[in-house]
Amino acid sequence: MKTSKFLLVFSVFFLLTAERGYAQSALIVQEKVSISSVLAGHVNVGLANEPAKGVTVDLCSQDWKTVITSTKTDEHGYFSLGKPATGELFYIRLSAPGINPYELRVCVKKHGPQGLTIHLSVAT
Repeated sequence: MKTSKFLLVFSVFFLLTAERGYAQSALIVQEKVSISSVLAGHVNVGLANEPAKGVTVDLCSQDWKTVITSTKTDEHGYFSLGKPATGELFYIRLSAPGINPYELRVCVKKHGPQGLTIHLSVAT
């Protein structure tokens, strides 16, 4: 009788705590500072470079702890965080379920490229 109760409790515990097949994500940090004339661009994901729909794009404080403003990519993977001051360095984090979160720094320059292209990887 005691063995049956033990097995039942152990089985329930195991079922409640077992890994449920969720992908493990790893933070990806882009070391090189990106240059752009705007805080906007396109986000692609996976090997096929498909538009990343519904990705959260956060403009963060320098220590990455405070979200200053946030938006999501549209059905084409496009986002815009508004018109930034030139010459400044901005901290951007992208995240969505099933992808590896991505952090990059962007320096806004008047004659820089007209937008960012960011490639995200699927979490494994």
